Amino acid sequence: MTAEQQHELQTSITPARVFQDWDLHHLRQHQGIIWQYLNDAVLICDDRMHVLTVNPAFERITGFTRADVIGQNVELWRSGLMNKRFYRHLAQTLEQQTLWQGEIWNRRKDGSPFPAFLTVCKQIVSAVTSGYVAIFRDLSAQKEAESHVHNHTHYDLLTELPNRQLFAQSLARLCSYEDPFALLVLDLNDMKTVNTSMDHQTGDEILCAVAHRLSGRIRSSDLLARTGGDEFALLVPGIVNRRQAEIFAKQIMGSFDWPFQLENQQLYMAAAMGIALCPMDSKEPDVLLSNAEQALFEAKKQRLPLKLYSSELRRNLRSRNKLQQDLANAIKYHQLSLVYQPIWDIDTNRVVKLEALVRWQHPERGAISPIEFIPLAEESGLIQGLGQWILLHACADLVKLHRKGFTQIQMSVNRSTPEFQTIDLDAREWLTTIADMGLDPKSIIFEITESLLMSNQESNRQRMHALRAAGCGIAIDDFGTGYSALSYLRSFPIDVVKIDRTFVRSIPAEEQECLLLDGIINLVNNLGMTLIIEGVETDDQLEYLKQRQCSYIQGFLFSKPLPFDELLCYLQRVMPSRR
Repeated sequence: MTAEQQHELQTSITPARVFQDWDLHHLRQHQGIIWQYLNDAVLICDDRMHVLTVNPAFERITGFTRADVIGQNVELWRSGLMNKRFYRHLAQTLEQQTLWQGEIWNRRKDGSPFPAFLTVCKQIVSAVTSGYVAIFRDLSAQKEAESHVHNHTHYDLLTELPNRQLFAQSLARLCSYEDPFALLVLDLNDMKTVNTSMDHQTGDEILCAVAHRLSGRIRSSDLLARTGGDEFALLVPGIVNRRQAEIFAKQIMGSFDWPFQLENQQLYMAAAMGIALCPMDSKEPDVLLSNAEQALFEAKKQRLPLKLYSSELRRNLRSRNKLQQDLANAIKYHQLSLVYQPIWDIDTNRVVKLEALVRWQHPERGAISPIEFIPLAEESGLIQGLGQWILLHACADLVKLHRKGFTQIQMSVNRSTPEFQTIDLDAREWLTTIADMGLDPKSIIFEITESLLMSNQESNRQRMHALRAAGCGIAIDDFGTGYSALSYLRSFPIDVVKIDRTFVRSIPAEEQECLLLDGIINLVNNLGMTLIIEGVETDDQLEYLKQRQCSYIQGFLFSKPLPFDELLCYLQRVMPSRR
């Protein structure tokens, strides 16, 4: 028989066809063909389930030889994994329908169980004689492949923890029960900084180490999953109140009390956690998860290690959502305003720059601090619209000042990190706004924060170069309050460094503060950058800074932030010759 004929025979012989075309007599008479080429195991039994014959495939699959099984009951290779009820149901089906099909666990000769798809047919040979033909296929490879697919679908390949999909299924299943449980969501702090300042391989090492530590602090009944880049989640059955949840959460957070030992270094990591309880906070999976994530958000916002969801937090969230909608309307309907704080050159005794600051007078709540609504704008995605409104109106007011004769004044406009990272690489949108207002780009300075430098992304450096190439200045605002990344000043195109008011507040009385400020002043001056000191409020502070040759001063000693009309009067009064 040729190979093509063998293949045709193998593919054409199926359990259904065997039972349709062959009875016990035919199987015995023609077993040479079927036995030789059928890949599925075939065995023939009498009416008492004693084996009459088996084919070679049976021997290959089970490890039992023909001599081992002839005359033996089929119970010989039962795995013990199927209960008595299963076999009773199989027997009843054969009596009623003469055919049964399904999956079963059998046993090989070496004792190892294996899954199989079994077809059993009862054959009536005569009025008093019957028998059984069974065909089964080894499903081990198929089950292994399915398991591999399941693991890729439901488990995180890096940490080998359940992934978000399996976590969501488990959460839904727990919510469908009546038993209480806690949902904890955990987020690593500053993971983005690790990835950018070190490398992603180090970041992966940390994630695996965190997964290992967290796994060591949970019970067998708990579920730990990696649900995102640096996010983990836990389902903890049996937690019935907030006190229990807090105790358990603190135990989990203890994982971060000592450094992580990586291949080449030790590294401390911190995390924040949000907690929600079922059914206390919700019985709906999506709502419960949202509540835990909101608690996590509040924990990170307040720089707390953990936060439990509560009715108070719910009220605060509703208020925040309302304020967010009000802010969107304020941007849309021009309900915001700008004020400008002068920056003096004390060597020439004139105002040389202005910092544009946004203000919001809420119709119901009154004045709302930028400390409150700027982060809200960043979190909600409103910051791009707000930033564009500020730039447009600041440019318009600067045009008015230039027309009044104050042509040498520059305008500083603050841009947040999300704003800076979402503009095109050549900063065309901002430069177009400046050009459309008829301004020289040299009259605009963009103030950014230290966190943007710490991201150390080439795209940010490219945007800065594009702005500087057009003539705009780049300033680092509130320097020293974030990462104090002195080394980053050399690698970015920075023109101006603004020293935060916290470094000025205690001078000249506090010697240590003076030494720290002196060090920063010397560094910036040596790098050839312009230095602006913020928050100057007393004559003693001013005198101290004069002695250190700090020329550019900003603070209440000279002026508070002023609306445009008041600013114009102020400039006409302090610099009348410039009109």
